[in-house]
Amino acid sequence: MTWLDGLAAHLAAVGPLGLAWSPDAVYPDGVVGLALEHVPPAPDQVVVLTGYEGEEASSSTAYDMPRLQVRARGTPDPSVSRARCQRIYDHLHGLGPVQLPDGTELQLVIGRGSGPAYMGQDQAGRHEHVANFDVNLYNPNRRGRSA
Repeated sequence: MTWLDGLAAHLAAVGPLGLAWSPDAVYPDGVVGLALEHVPPAPDQVVVLTGYEGEEASSSTAYDMPRLQVRARGTPDPSVSRARCQRIYDHLHGLGPVQLPDGTELQLVIGRGSGPAYMGQDQAGRHEHVANFDVNLYNPNRRGRSA
């Protein structure tokens, strides 16, 4: 498991977000599922979590600082993906410290920019919005170093 798995499980546990999480990312129609690092062709509505390189890690701290992109695909109505992405942004911005279901110690999540950005429509006419975040994670491989 990775911190993305833990974050997906955390988001699925937040009832008002209305998201489902399955590691194999297979969801029936009508379920808004979470996927990691790829946009599956189905279901129509999906949220994709992608981690990418963040700030340079320091050997003097016990934290890694990756970045996160949340990509929400909705319906032919752009307000659907915009609203879902905004709810996720509102939940994640300022989150921490919290222990994720996989055991990852998430120290802090800070939104980059001022919220979701429009990405356009996919080939099926479904609108997409994204939000980006800076993430601070405790790295147990650096035990004994000052935090």
